[in-house]
Amino acid sequence: MNLPRTRRGWAPLLLLALASGWAVPGAATERNGFPLDGARVPVGEIVEGGPPRDGIPAVDEPHWSPPEQAHWVAAPNPVLGVALREEAHTYPEHLIERHQVVNDRIGGQKVVVTYDPLAGAPRAYRSTVKGRTLHFGVAGLIFNHSFLLYDHETESLWVQFTGEAIAGPLAGARLTPLRIRRETFASWLTRYPRASVLDRPMPRKIDYRHSPFIRYITEDRAIFPVRAEDHRFHQKEMVLGVVVNGRARAYLGSLATAAGGSVEDEFQGRKIRLIYETNSATFRYDVPDDVEVAEAYWLAWKAFHPDTEVWHDPGSGSR
Repeated sequence: MNLPRTRRGWAPLLLLALASGWAVPGAATERNGFPLDGARVPVGEIVEGGPPRDGIPAVDEPHWSPPEQAHWVAAPNPVLGVALREEAHTYPEHLIERHQVVNDRIGGQKVVVTYDPLAGAPRAYRSTVKGRTLHFGVAGLIFNHSFLLYDHETESLWVQFTGEAIAGPLAGARLTPLRIRRETFASWLTRYPRASVLDRPMPRKIDYRHSPFIRYITEDRAIFPVRAEDHRFHQKEMVLGVVVNGRARAYLGSLATAAGGSVEDEFQGRKIRLIYETNSATFRYDVPDDVEVAEAYWLAWKAFHPDTEVWHDPGSGSR
């Protein structure tokens, strides 16, 4: 951001205001070409992630193959899976991490399927908001260690982790979430043996065999600002998180492994059952439909749920 010229005595105050996200008269309040006036979060917490708008190309016209022909994904590979009205789609993680957004149609419904490699978070939402169908891209911006989507129709900015619009004409609106699973390809096919598999969107330009995030996932740190932190666990440890009646509980992979890999729990009157597969760092779970369930790295779950409980919390001894 180019700062306006100021009197020497005001410069420190101006820098403090910008760092705090205060609105400063005459200062540019935009990132990557997106106006941030009226944002529902402090502007200083919306940061550039590196690539420009659409620098990470969304998949707008996905193509599909039957599972027996999808030679680019192996049985132990993690995939994301979404099913609607007896139709199921499979998104290999090593493909979608390169694109982060897939504008899709499943069971006759327009949806957007997303994966945030910074937060380790798969999310799926209906694309229709207030009767209007939206088409999404990658904004190149980060909030609370979650990437921001934008819709081409209004250029509003949406938090991938929560589905909430935080800037633009639709600020305050929320996308309707859909159940999305992250598990091995073999496990997903036991649920939906005929689930269509996403073809490699840009095989001539991208070598999908190599992930650019291998080093990142081993580093025990956040690389962007977060609103809350807890360093008792590795920041990139996988978590299955649930929310019921406004209360959140996290099931961490390491704690599930220590308990034998299988968990049966009750939270807010709901039965929670899960199996954690250590080799693939994936969960298989069975939770009621009225329970909000999400997978993410620990750093991201904690950032968005600062008051989360931790199942078998070694710090508090809670069960």
